[in-house]
Amino acid sequence: MLLKNEMVKSGDILFRYRSYIPLIMVPLIIFSLLDFGQNLFTQGKYNHTLVITALVVGCLGQWIRILVAGYVPQGTSGRNVHGQVAHSLNTTGMYSLCRNPLYLGNFLMMLAPVILLGNWLLLLLFCALFWIYYERIIYTEERFLEEKFGEEYKKWAQKTPAFFPSFKMYKKSVLDFSLKTMLKREYHSFFGLTTSLFFANYLIVSISQESFKVTLNPILSWVFIGSAVFYLIIRLIVKKTRYFHVEGR
Repeated sequence: MLLKNEMVKSGDILFRYRSYIPLIMVPLIIFSLLDFGQNLFTQGKYNHTLVITALVVGCLGQWIRILVAGYVPQGTSGRNVHGQVAHSLNTTGMYSLCRNPLYLGNFLMMLAPVILLGNWLLLLLFCALFWIYYERIIYTEERFLEEKFGEEYKKWAQKTPAFFPSFKMYKKSVLDFSLKTMLKREYHSFFGLTTSLFFANYLIVSISQESFKVTLNPILSWVFIGSAVFYLIIRLIVKKTRYFHVEGR
């Protein structure tokens, strides 16, 4: 099989199971905590430095996803797992800065709990695995978009960076920001971010103190509790009503 066909095949598989494959990082995280404990910061520095840094990086990633979700038109892949979907080519808003703003947001949100663990070997490994993982997904998506939109896609891709944004390229979105659409699409990711940070904090403190009964960081604890309540409320509304439905989104 040609390499490009192999990348498309593996990209399809990774796209289908993209919500679960990152879980392979869990054993690496546990191993890094047990075997590279000397890389962890002291308790004082951990609370004041790593928590704030992780929150800033994670919130930046979430903010990028919010700006994408709030302006997204109907007919995009979203959370589907059965194949590529694109009824129109979005080239404005965040998509005028880079071709894959959602994946940029994902990277920062997934990077946040890795930063919180304070292990720089794990951080470098995560960056390498993320690149290999999403490179194939992006390759598969770009091939699909090129076949569907042809020259229009090629012209946009030629001048727009794949991953790292170029702010001089910004073009205002043709759609207005929809708070309802954003909440409907992003309440999962926000809860996922706070949950990962909370449990990363719990793991590192538990192992450091050699006890499962520990005093957790109050900032992360309250953010986690608030996000859990927020998640349950939004999910109930989404499942039981059409309040968040917006025509054309």
